[in-house]
Amino acid sequence: MRHRAALLLSLLPFLPLGAQAQSTQGLSATLNLKIVHGGAIVQGRVSVPKSDDLVGVWSSIGRGRLMKCAPRCEVVDSMPVQGNLLLGSDSGYRVVLGGHLTAGQKISLVLRLRGGLILNVTAPVMR
Repeated sequence: MRHRAALLLSLLPFLPLGAQAQSTQGLSATLNLKIVHGGAIVQGRVSVPKSDDLVGVWSSIGRGRLMKCAPRCEVVDSMPVQGNLLLGSDSGYRVVLGGHLTAGQKISLVLRLRGGLILNVTAPVMR
């Protein structure tokens, strides 16, 4: 697991400078991870300044699965974000991470949008 985290961190300097989202006005995310059997569900809100698509979520424990749940859940390639995207077990969209997590842990998430923006977020693990 540490090897994956080190590999992910070693790749970050090679991202194009234009893809860094930290200075983009209006781009933000407030997220946490809820432990479920075999992994975790990402919960919270992702806000973008203009309409875009979420195309990937990566963490130190692996790649997240993007899912649309209406009424049954199925894996999708992207999620539309029009201003705000609500994620969680009660919303129509979910991001699921597999792996062993413990409450209190902090996991770094990297969210990639189709427009080239990348958002780095630290999400605490909740029960």
